Amino acid sequence: MTDRDALLDAIAARPADDLPRLVYADWLDEHGEPAQAEFTRVHVQLARTPPWARDYRPLFRRAAELFEANWRTWV
Repeated sequence: MTDRDALLDAIAARPADDLPRLVYADWLDEHGEPAQAEFTRVHVQLARTPPWARDYRPLFRRAAELFEANWRTWV
């Protein structure tokens, strides 16, 4: 099992916990995948932010920009 697999298993095992996702984002940064790391962090923040909050729309837009620019690589 690779480190990536272990981190993804940790995320799956604790779906309500943001910590495994943030650790995975750090790992992505350390392994040359900064866009996916940012995408992960933005989604963690989106999940914590109510849709009516001032920060929600910019976060949502940033997630969409990152996905649009990278989805072919990620999928």
